[in-house]
Amino acid sequence: MKKDGIILTLVQIATGGVLGLIGGWVCLFVFEGFIWQLLIGDHINHGFWVGLFLLISMGATYSVVVVVASVGMRFVSQGFGVDVPLKPLCSGAFLGPPAVVGLLALLNVPWEILGALVPAFLIPVLKTLAYIVSSPIRGWMYFGLPVEIWYILAIPIGAILGYRIATVEDIDARVEQI
Repeated sequence: MKKDGIILTLVQIATGGVLGLIGGWVCLFVFEGFIWQLLIGDHINHGFWVGLFLLISMGATYSVVVVVASVGMRFVSQGFGVDVPLKPLCSGAFLGPPAVVGLLALLNVPWEILGALVPAFLIPVLKTLAYIVSSPIRGWMYFGLPVEIWYILAIPIGAILGYRIATVEDIDARVEQI
C-alpha cells in the first residue's frame, strides 16, 4: 500500500512535469510563431498594446500548462484507482512556481535594508530561517544544476500538495459538521 503511494507520487510528478513542458512548448509555438509573428508582426508598435498582448500570452500559457499538467496527473491517479478532484490539483499547481520564485528571492535578501523596518534582534532569526528554507535551492545551485528544473517540478509538486492539503481540510470540515 505504501509502495503504491510512492510510485503514484513519482509517476504524477513525472507526468505533470512532462505534460507541463509539452503544453508550454505548444503555447510558445502558438503565441510566438503564429500570433506574434504572423498576426501582430509589425502592425502594433505601441507599448500599451504590446504589453497587453504579452500579458494575455503569459496568462494563457501559464493557465494551459497548469491545466494540462493537472489533468494528466488526475488521469494517472485514476489509473492507480485514486480519484483526485481537479480543483485542488489546479490550485496547488498554480501556486507551485510562485513558491519557487519566493525561495529564489530568499537567496539575495538585502538584510541591511530590513534593519530600518524590522527590529535589530529579529534580523539574525530571519536570516537563519531564510537560510534553512532556501537550503534545497542553495544546494542545487552549489552543484551547478539548472534552476529551471525547479520550475518544471513545481507544478506537479504543488498540485500534489494542493490535493493532499485540501483532502485534510475536507475531512476536518466533515468532522466538525457531525
